[in-house]
Amino acid sequence: MTSKPDYSKLRASLEKELADLVARAVEIDDDLSDPANEDWEDRAAETEGDEVAESIGNLALKEIDQIKHALHQIDMGTYGKCTRCGKTIPKARLEAIPYATTCTSCA
Repeated sequence: MTSKPDYSKLRASLEKELADLVARAVEIDDDLSDPANEDWEDRAAETEGDEVAESIGNLALKEIDQIKHALHQIDMGTYGKCTRCGKTIPKARLEAIPYATTCTSCA
């Protein structure tokens, strides 16, 4: 009988990263909803900063989705399997990228 791998440390890491990203996304959303500055030069600089913050926020939302998917895979017992070839994803890869869905060969 094959025992299931213990992903408790990776789960804890994913849950912490998820909480951090959600907090960061909320902070970015709050910053983006601040009223615009009345001075046009300041507003131009703020607009540029807002565009950067929005891009960072979008990346955070994408990573949040990836982490939620990885946590779901852990719950379903499919975590650590390559979605392309079905082989086991090496532990070192999962430790580096806990939400990886492909092995190094298929990446």
